[in-house]
Amino acid sequence: MCRLTFLFFTCFLFLSSLQAQDNQKPFFKDGDVICFLGDSITHGGQYHQFLQLFYATRYPAIKLSFHNCGISGDNTLGMIERFEKDVLKHNPTHVFLMTGMNDVIRTLYFEGKASQKILKQREDALATYKQNTALLAEKIITNGVIPIFLTPSIYDQYSQIEKENNLGCNDALIECAKHIKDLAKKYNSTVVDLNNSMKDIMMSGLKKDSLFTIIGNDRVHPGTTGHFIIFNEIISKLEKPSLISKISIDISQNDPIHSLKNCNIEEFKISENTISFKVSEKSLPFPTNKQLTKALSLISFKHNFNRQMLFVKGLEKNDYKLFIGEDYINTFKSTELKEGVNLSNYPNTSQNKKAKELQLLSEEYRKVGFELRIIPFINYKYLRDYIGTDNLADKRIYLDAQLMKIKQKPYYGYIKRSVEMYFKTIYKIDSLKIALTEISKKVNLTSEIEKNDWRLVKNQELVSDDLF
Repeated sequence: MCRLTFLFFTCFLFLSSLQAQDNQKPFFKDGDVICFLGDSITHGGQYHQFLQLFYATRYPAIKLSFHNCGISGDNTLGMIERFEKDVLKHNPTHVFLMTGMNDVIRTLYFEGKASQKILKQREDALATYKQNTALLAEKIITNGVIPIFLTPSIYDQYSQIEKENNLGCNDALIECAKHIKDLAKKYNSTVVDLNNSMKDIMMSGLKKDSLFTIIGNDRVHPGTTGHFIIFNEIISKLEKPSLISKISIDISQNDPIHSLKNCNIEEFKISENTISFKVSEKSLPFPTNKQLTKALSLISFKHNFNRQMLFVKGLEKNDYKLFIGEDYINTFKSTELKEGVNLSNYPNTSQNKKAKELQLLSEEYRKVGFELRIIPFINYKYLRDYIGTDNLADKRIYLDAQLMKIKQKPYYGYIKRSVEMYFKTIYKIDSLKIALTEISKKVNLTSEIEKNDWRLVKNQELVSDDLF
């Protein structure tokens, strides 16, 4: 008699429900409102999208609000001036603060020897940065908001890519990072050292390829790879490594459920060729795609945060088909199941399908939020000194005059397009805000996890007498 047949009699009346220990409590709690205050790396970036997606998948029971408060080209002075109207209006419980890339004034850095005048300007810029970040930290704290300090992301002065190199710029950002860590220590606050960790990755990659970079072609703005690395550094600081879930079964034991993590099992049964049970998981996998391949090869995110493990021991030597609900997932050898399979690697699971829905929603949320950010971008950067009437026609005349002043600048095209977008967006502010709210609601609804039927079925085509 095969092992599965024998154990059917001992497990048919198995306990109706088994519960596992949950993952540790998350850094944020239900109802928290999180703002990201920064420059263009925040304004157009993805790291906050990845954070939103992580919490929606890992802790679907808690409902959080995320707000992009970045402005392209901004510095600490600009952040101080807009803090009340652009950040506090969201009633945040937490503010991520990333500054420095524009404060150091990158054009002050270059290959070759700098004059005493340039050296003094560099020194003054750093002094102003330290003064302003201290004021920003005080503003955050005195308004009852919890700060999460991010050191500046890296300026890529190390790669040999064909782009003008403001050599020394990242050395200045390292000085900024030291100050940020001192501020965090002063206020006993969380700090994430992005610059140091990103530099370590850069140095390692450059040993193999002189053109290696985790930033973009402009040496400043991280692409998807860089933003995922930023996200990984943040989440690794806020959360301890944890499993999505773990189901460990040993059918050679009288008590086959060896251990569970972050999930519940009900109606566990073993019949002649099938192990079946119902699973209620408390987390979802973090959905990945080809765009994240490079980032995932450089960091330990998958091992630390994206393991949905199934172990089955005591099986006869054979192949076994796994079904979750009506979906066929994969065929595994008994040796694979004994060693453990990571189901987050299989996009056809119902859990990964739901996570993919959340990924699409988080991308939509980011895009709508980015569209809305054009309003404060123009208001705070290019209408800052406007003293005319609150009339769009007059503002248009003023902005056109501002554009003429920068017509020879390399960023003229970007600002011109932004001005055009501003006048298109201003008529739909309310509808965009409503859209953001609706997307948040969809995230909360979609993240609710359903109970699934799991079946592990022996592949009858391979069954022969010598296997038993």
